[in-house]
Amino acid sequence: MLTVLHRLILPTEGLEQCDAMYVRPVLPECIAEPASQIFLVRAEQGFTFDTFYNAFSVKKWKQTGGISRLAFSLRASGQGEVVLFHRSSAGIVTPVWRKKIKGETCCVEEIPAWHTLSDGLIYFSITATQDCRVEAAYFATSSPMLQVPQLGVVITHFNRQHYVRNSIHRVRQALLPDPAYQDSIHFIIIDNSANLDPADVPGAKVIKNHNYGGSGGFARGLLYLNEQGTFTHCLFMDDDISCEVEAIRRCYAMLAYSADKQIGLAGTLLDDCKPWSVQEKGAAFSDGVFRALHVGEDVRPVENLLKLEQDAGKPVYGGWWFFAFRLDAVSAYPFPFFVRGDDALFGLMNRFNIVTLNGIACFSEHFLSKENAFTRYLGMRASLAIYLMMGEARTLPALKMMGLAFLWCALSCRYQSAHAILLAFQDVNKGPAFWRQNLDFMPLAKRIQKETTCRKDDIYFQSEPFMYMGRPETRLRKYIRLLSLNGHLLPQCCLCKTPVYVGEYTRGLLGLTFRYQHIVYRKYESQDIFEAELDASQFFRLVKAFIKTALVFVLKASALKRSYRKNLPELTGKKFWQRVYRS
Repeated sequence: MLTVLHRLILPTEGLEQCDAMYVRPVLPECIAEPASQIFLVRAEQGFTFDTFYNAFSVKKWKQTGGISRLAFSLRASGQGEVVLFHRSSAGIVTPVWRKKIKGETCCVEEIPAWHTLSDGLIYFSITATQDCRVEAAYFATSSPMLQVPQLGVVITHFNRQHYVRNSIHRVRQALLPDPAYQDSIHFIIIDNSANLDPADVPGAKVIKNHNYGGSGGFARGLLYLNEQGTFTHCLFMDDDISCEVEAIRRCYAMLAYSADKQIGLAGTLLDDCKPWSVQEKGAAFSDGVFRALHVGEDVRPVENLLKLEQDAGKPVYGGWWFFAFRLDAVSAYPFPFFVRGDDALFGLMNRFNIVTLNGIACFSEHFLSKENAFTRYLGMRASLAIYLMMGEARTLPALKMMGLAFLWCALSCRYQSAHAILLAFQDVNKGPAFWRQNLDFMPLAKRIQKETTCRKDDIYFQSEPFMYMGRPETRLRKYIRLLSLNGHLLPQCCLCKTPVYVGEYTRGLLGLTFRYQHIVYRKYESQDIFEAELDASQFFRLVKAFIKTALVFVLKASALKRSYRKNLPELTGKKFWQRVYRS
């Protein structure tokens, strides 16, 4: 009996699409409902599937340890030829199997070369001499599963009913009717907003929950799965499930054939404005800084696919937009961060062996376009707390991390964000008791004043001189800029009264904003802008408060580190969350 590992897929209606991620050279002609994946190859046409979604990764599937045999199956009709190729990591392409299509063709062919391969990609091409109809193509194995996962897909929801309704509907149509998954994959929605009607998401279990953020929602999901006693694996997902349903099938297969009890399968995060661009494919941690791997890589060129399957660093966690693991590998539950940092610490504490795979991916608005004072508060307090709990926790690197983030915002007149980073520093200084007392983060959020953004039309950005690249500056100008604290010490007569228009994440930002009284910022990859005004008195109030907070941190750094590390097991314990949800 064959187990399907990897199906051919074409773009799915409702998802961000880029044809070159599915097939080359252009999209085949669909002749049925898009969900059916049936397509037509006209006479003299040819298509190749050495792409992000359809090329089969030799190294990653071999690393599971459970696949000793590999087969390729095709169901087609017409006249033509299908050829299976192997592209090595060195870029050498070798045909490994070929078959003529004559009339109705349904074949399952073992791939003998599988035993000799260790890396690279396997993919197929199809060329038609007369019109060919392709109904299905997939890679499968006759090797028995190492285990039959009972997979609980935990989705934390908060006030995004439209997204979760549509996503569950799409999954229910494409996945749940399949007998292979009906009794093996179960969807659990943790409804933090307590306003989702279970009738709107048939096929999913809805659990009303108090809003303790993503940390609390996913912890509640873990508690539920463990209480049932039947689940073996868990998959954390965002509530819009913006991924191909096939990604869930491939995830299930990889879990079923993995001999690694510590496997953590992390989905690649792609940019929904540029679907071919990677935001994160695993992430590393060093000196309190989390660094996304493969940032900005283009998944369209086949040469990049081979590079993407090589770890660019040591990945230590996967984002909870798509992260799967064995339940018996979990020794630590999420830390009560509310959001931001919870997935990172979860990965670090449970010491998962992080695996990423081309073709298992989600789409999201770019991280930088979502950054504001509120998210900077959440991100910086998590980074510092995790550094104290899991990193080397040296005082100077911690001060550097917080200080550089604070100064970058304060010197560029984004005082709301600078104040948010200051609050994050102060809150972490309060020690572990702070986290116990502030599980419900929303009252704290009122302290943070966000930048006021507004949306503009395209013509606005064409008519105003927005700058997205830094300018060369003389050594003298640079010294004056540094000594004047980017203009905050200059008299009013030395400041430019006309606004400067800049992208918020422009390289050389401080040089571009120097000597301007008024700054108009454009959010990353969006039509949103916000405005900032140079205010020396506000700047120095913030700097004074930051210095005071930094001195407090220096004096109590050793005690803080000891306290955090002593309390970490309790704050990430199963019993902690059981008490939370019993109260």
